[in-house]
Amino acid sequence: MKRREGKIPTPLLSIMTVFTILLMFFELNSKHRVKAEFYEEKIAAAELTQKCFDEIKQASDNLNIPLDRINDPNETGIIGIQYSPITTERGELDAKLTSTNPNLAALIIELIKATPIKKGDKVAVSFTGSLPALNVAVLSGLKILELEPIIITATGSSMWGANYPQFTYLDMEQVLSEKGLLEFKTSTASIGGEDDMGRGLSPKGRECLEITIAKNDIDFLEAENIDEAITKRMNIYRAFGDIKLFINVDERNTSWIGIDPGFGLIRSGQVKQGKGLIAQFSRTGVPVINLDHITRLAEKYGLPNAPIPLPDIGEGHLYYKYKYSVTQAVVSLVILAIIIFVVLRFDIEHYFKKGE
Repeated sequence: MKRREGKIPTPLLSIMTVFTILLMFFELNSKHRVKAEFYEEKIAAAELTQKCFDEIKQASDNLNIPLDRINDPNETGIIGIQYSPITTERGELDAKLTSTNPNLAALIIELIKATPIKKGDKVAVSFTGSLPALNVAVLSGLKILELEPIIITATGSSMWGANYPQFTYLDMEQVLSEKGLLEFKTSTASIGGEDDMGRGLSPKGRECLEITIAKNDIDFLEAENIDEAITKRMNIYRAFGDIKLFINVDERNTSWIGIDPGFGLIRSGQVKQGKGLIAQFSRTGVPVINLDHITRLAEKYGLPNAPIPLPDIGEGHLYYKYKYSVTQAVVSLVILAIIIFVVLRFDIEHYFKKGE
């Protein structure tokens, strides 16, 4: 092998190489955990959600509702049954179990903070009885951020949701209001189900939901068809003033109408076709948060699907990020730049002198 002829000897260059590798090693090992944006709001929302879950569990126990430890392994008391008179359609148990993670409230904060909304703004909210735990997480997030929701709820529920006739989602809301945890309540409610008019339910099931709506002193939204249901919902929201955000939780009849708009944050103007609520709000410049496809949404943000046991509050990427030391990187870069400058300077001078 040909011997190097430059002024800088090969052993010194080897030392410089090792030194460079060491600097890179120290930088790679400077990774440290830092709190994510809106950490305090996320923690507060998740803790409030857990308090609400505890009260719902207590209320369920007081009503002597049996606890199914197979289908509700974390014993939350917020997972319903497979069939009941107010069960509107099939439901995915894993999605219901995923929704009972109180850390989903941190995701709500993350999504809301990605919009231009500010304290005191009005938010149109569409709920069903199918994911009561996620409804509670949304309301907790809205309370922590001091936003004003206008809530319309389709009272019926798919399998494993709030489908106990004696303890619907509206009843859960009432419990939380009486306990002083959440002052927000549904202002208007429909029966839900196919076409938002209870199609697919028995007369007994529809009557049960109508009684529940009246018992909780909530305005009843009744429509002859899906188009009328959508129009009435939009009119109710608009009557409250300037809406800055629309949040939909698993309500497809009036919100989707034949199109899948995607899940998570939908920017204003992103959905251009369709007559559902999501399309109408998006076309008029209102951002939308569509909380659907829950297991996929949770996976996207690093939350576990159907976790057993439930994770502690504050766990996961929603609360912490990992960063490398910028200061150390800058110092290393300066050192390397000086070393390279010195090496090149002496080496170039050597070759210039050699050519004279």
